[in-house]
Amino acid sequence: MKNVIENYCVMEVKGIAVKPIPKFVQEKFPEQYHAWLKRLPEESAKIMGNFISLSKWYSLKNALTIPTRLIGEMFYDDIEQGAFELGVYSSQLALKGIYKILVKVSSPSFIVSRASGLMESYYRPAIMSVTEKSDQHAVLTIIDFPEPDIAVDYRIYGWIKNTMESSNFNLPKVSIRKSMGKGDLVTEFFVTWVD
Repeated sequence: MKNVIENYCVMEVKGIAVKPIPKFVQEKFPEQYHAWLKRLPEESAKIMGNFISLSKWYSLKNALTIPTRLIGEMFYDDIEQGAFELGVYSSQLALKGIYKILVKVSSPSFIVSRASGLMESYYRPAIMSVTEKSDQHAVLTIIDFPEPDIAVDYRIYGWIKNTMESSNFNLPKVSIRKSMGKGDLVTEFFVTWVD
């Protein structure tokens, strides 16, 4: 019974969220890519150094948390900053072509709702909800995430921030009010804009 419970609690991340990680290092820090790979534990290095399927599910710890933390440590001397930059980069990759147009023409309400829905299609098990919403603000709250880490919180923060700034909103701002990775019960992203 213990193994069933342990396996159930292991979080996974979809390949579409993993694929930008080695690409980010190759593009931003090409001379240090191999050094980064060598510093990763064997399981993480195996994932980063091989073909990453967009639809496959990977261990959150090995495929995202550890590689992201190492990006922060090696290239930014700050895990939060490295994770944030990786989140921005991931959003930039996602917002190409039709998705960029969709973000430009969508309402703030639609984008905020979509962001919360994406969470569950990228991470499992995980739940993000819009817990507050008005004409000029929303609060996105991660309420279920069995393996919290600041690297994950700040990567999601960078992704949301860049997505909002790529939209047609007036003066969009995003901040983290609470972080499960820092010991809070939930992670909250506070999003504002001007109508």
